[in-house]
Amino acid sequence: MAAEVRRFRQVRGMSAQQLADRCAELGMPIARSVLANFESGRRPTLSVAELLIIAQALRVPPVSLVFPVGYEERTEYLPGKKYDTFEAAQWFSGEVPGHGLSSSWQATEDDVAAFRETPFGVAQFREHERLVRSLVSHQLRADAKMKRAVQLGENFDPELHRALLQVAEEMTEATYRTAEEVAKIRAELREDGLTPPPLPYYLTPYFEEDIAPPPTAEEILARTDD
Repeated sequence: MAAEVRRFRQVRGMSAQQLADRCAELGMPIARSVLANFESGRRPTLSVAELLIIAQALRVPPVSLVFPVGYEERTEYLPGKKYDTFEAAQWFSGEVPGHGLSSSWQATEDDVAAFRETPFGVAQFREHERLVRSLVSHQLRADAKMKRAVQLGENFDPELHRALLQVAEEMTEATYRTAEEVAKIRAELREDGLTPPPLPYYLTPYFEEDIAPPPTAEEILARTDD
């Protein structure tokens, strides 16, 4: 991590003192000497809180300070164990269970199953986000084809008109199928004791649950004041 803190500090054109000042502005003072000792190796570790505040100060995701993706082909992901940097970063961010990271720490089929079944939220939220994006994409395509069909009119080109309506119908069906998948994963999240992420208000017609309307300008300003 020391090399990555130094790398991104230099990329930002910041001195160690400027980085220390920025950390203090963000709510967690870290002395310049602490940063200098860490970069030089005299201080071996950072706390999680320090890692997060330094990442924010440097405007980079925390994982980029732990795993130098693109800069190092292999990196130490556990003491004395190195592996492909990108795959190690995927494990760290909850995308993969760590299967194959090393022969001495090999994820078994039971490990992989446990990874998929454990309600740690990140993987389930990521799948939820993917499905919602897919739903919106289907909805937009259905609306666009229907609008085009109405604009052309049946008399302009009957064959094209029918084709547009057919695509619109297929996209509408895909929208509702995807909405069912979203509803399913939201139910699974609740069963696991997790709170599903909020849904966009314009998706209300596809779900039985109440979806909160977007905040008013006054509400947004009030939050900013807080």
